Amino acid sequence: MDNLDMKQEHTVKMDGRKTIELTGVQQVERFDSSEFLLQTVMGKLKVKGSGLKMKHFDTVNKKAAIEGRISSFLYVESSTGMSLFRRSK
Repeated sequence: MDNLDMKQEHTVKMDGRKTIELTGVQQVERFDSSEFLLQTVMGKLKVKGSGLKMKHFDTVNKKAAIEGRISSFLYVESSTGMSLFRRSK
């Protein structure tokens, strides 16, 4: 199983706009019913929507699932959660 730890896998699977399943999730930095900010092996990922809630979060296998009405997901550049578009203003 050491090979799995060395492999930095990250997948995003969305079922409609109701559920998003992720692998490679290292931690949940913050969340509420309209936004989740997750640290993944590929960087910070922001998931936005309404009625969002954590369906499950497995810290051992680095898997998470969020359900609700998903409107967007975006990888953010800096640790402050500012996107490339916002920073260029």
